[in-house]
Amino acid sequence: MLRLFSFNLASLIVGLLLFSCKKSSTDQEQQAILHPNEDAPLALLMREMYDDMEEILLATSNHEDIIGYVEKHRNLLTATPTKPEVQNETFALMGESYLYQLEELEKSESEEEVIKGYKALVENCLACHKQFCPGPIKRIEKLMK
Repeated sequence: MLRLFSFNLASLIVGLLLFSCKKSSTDQEQQAILHPNEDAPLALLMREMYDDMEEILLATSNHEDIIGYVEKHRNLLTATPTKPEVQNETFALMGESYLYQLEELEKSESEEEVIKGYKALVENCLACHKQFCPGPIKRIEKLMK
């Protein structure tokens, strides 16, 4: 009976170890699904830009000035993408358009200009993502007022 008990205990321990390893693998798979382009500098920057857009939305809602994002976001023109073919003339033009919209938003003085500028900025994001990387479109749409 002691031998049967130790065999069952050993089986239980091995089973738990295998289960915990499998769970860890599943956690890594979940993380990969959440951030499929995790290692690409452009993907990392885009996530920061999304967070900045949430801050901008909050600032517009609170009638606060919006400044300081242009230089940080300018890196979108040079950051290494997941797929090198993304850095083409169209991407550069869309990036420049985004930066122009952001500059205009930061210069806006009236509430009407701020709201119009913010919506134009989000539309710019959507247009580019429809062209190059459609994955985050639903998330970007949540930025609309």
